[in-house]
Amino acid sequence: MKQRDKQDMKKIKNILSDEINNTNNEFDILFLVDATGSMSQYIIAAKEETKNISKELKKLYPEKMFQYGYIFYRDPIDSKSDTHEVIDLTDNVNSFPEKIGLISASGGGDEPEDWVGAYKLANEKISWRNGIKVIIHLADAGAHGKLFTKYDKYPEEENKLIYELERCAEKGIKIFGYVIDYYAQNSFNECSKIYRRKGGSFEILKFQNIPMESMPMQMMPPTQMMPPIQMHPSQMMSQMQMMQAPPAMYNQSQMVVNMNFQKNAIQSIQSIMDKH
Repeated sequence: MKQRDKQDMKKIKNILSDEINNTNNEFDILFLVDATGSMSQYIIAAKEETKNISKELKKLYPEKMFQYGYIFYRDPIDSKSDTHEVIDLTDNVNSFPEKIGLISASGGGDEPEDWVGAYKLANEKISWRNGIKVIIHLADAGAHGKLFTKYDKYPEEENKLIYELERCAEKGIKIFGYVIDYYAQNSFNECSKIYRRKGGSFEILKFQNIPMESMPMQMMPPTQMMPPIQMHPSQMMSQMQMMQAPPAMYNQSQMVVNMNFQKNAIQSIQSIMDKH
């Protein structure tokens, strides 16, 4: 059989697989999050917003049985002390604040990070079910390998990533790559090309850091619905203690990341459901 015929057959199988999955109410969502030094706000967002994402998706799609998981990856390729952290798929979203609360942004020697390790874990350490499978990948830095980051010093990582991506495509995993910084753009572009050649779905989007004032009121936490008031720090602390809200909720930059972490995740899932 010619190579092009094999590729066409693969695409047909994936389409048929999607149709089968459409009759299956299982829906698995895995977040791949760069956990190196520059990504602390996104780790906090994961901790604080997973329950909200779950609540909103359950309201939108009550028939679906959602599970959520996380891979927080760093760069042991360049920094041997770096480690990855895995939270396997579960429907117990109440456990996420505690589990993710123990994780902090750290490591990352050179600019590229260990995408190979992240996707290898997604293939080998995640308990995927038979329904719809989704990876939401957030990155502000690219992957090792010169195809992905032109000046990288670990060219052997290139074929490793291609292999892991192909394994994901064979599983029928749909991927959404969210570009947080332009350093990740080329890696996402090349990964998408590889993935689509295998008949997979790999969408690239920009992480939408939408200003708080442009958000609908129902998406804002109660503390943000008040008109902004200039306060002395001591007054602010008094307000926080009175309302028993964590100080992070008063950090507008963090709140923007939180709200958009939720918004982007829900929109990704909606885009899949709209096709079924």
